[in-house]
Amino acid sequence: MGLLVFILRLVGCFSNVPRRLLISYLLRRGTKLPGGSVFQLLDGTVVKIGGLGFLQREFEATKYARKHTKLPIPRVYDLFTSKDNQVAYLIMEYVPGEMLLRKWRFLSASQKHSIMVQVKDIITEMRSIRPPGSQRWIGSFTGGPFLDFLIGGNDPYGPFDNEIAFNNFRISRFTSMPYCEFPSVRERFASIHREMPNDHDIVFTHGDINPRNILVDFKQDRPNDVHIVALVDWEQAGWRPAYWEKAKLVFGAQPPDWYTAAETWIIEGYENEIDREIELQLIHGGTM
Repeated sequence: MGLLVFILRLVGCFSNVPRRLLISYLLRRGTKLPGGSVFQLLDGTVVKIGGLGFLQREFEATKYARKHTKLPIPRVYDLFTSKDNQVAYLIMEYVPGEMLLRKWRFLSASQKHSIMVQVKDIITEMRSIRPPGSQRWIGSFTGGPFLDFLIGGNDPYGPFDNEIAFNNFRISRFTSMPYCEFPSVRERFASIHREMPNDHDIVFTHGDINPRNILVDFKQDRPNDVHIVALVDWEQAGWRPAYWEKAKLVFGAQPPDWYTAAETWIIEGYENEIDREIELQLIHGGTM
């Protein structure tokens, strides 16, 4: 086993072919990691298993974010499908660390504050990526359709030429529902639509920053010193209005005090935008 691991790691520096040929064997000998169908393989890499569409977006967006920032993002090495094309495998760098979600409730207030400051710095650096030309479109990092699970569904949306078109689409997702037969509901959606600004900065956005997608490390000589060592799951990344990252930070199944910490420490402002998003979800009865 030791010799095989050595050979796989050595050859893997030059070619992805052996890993592709041995993926079934490597999975059987691999170690399941938290966070879905993710395994650490014998050659020191990690494989994420899923649909090709999702993993293709993650593969490309991860490379783009690594190229344009110095953020703690795992390298991606390979993306391929099974022989029957039913399953895709995304191969990436293994980063030692622990999922923040599993550690959050054990952290002190100062450690949580440190994490939030680091997240804020990550978002600031992401926003330093300049969009192509003078673009105002909203979409994937390439300017194509994008995924966003707050909008709902597994199908890509857009791209949109500007924020006006994005706002129109956002409202249309709700007004097409049966409950809009009621005049009071239709009028409230129309009122929300009129209130939506259309002049936000369009910035590069991860779109899924939450404790499940953050890996942290604790220094042995300084146990109170906690550092973010990786931000993963980039399949929703792309160009969005500046408030959208905050909206995604505060929605979803997060630890009870994550919302407060995120709202207070990470992205200031956009209170009206967040209130509108909350109202939209409440009228609808949950995330679409």
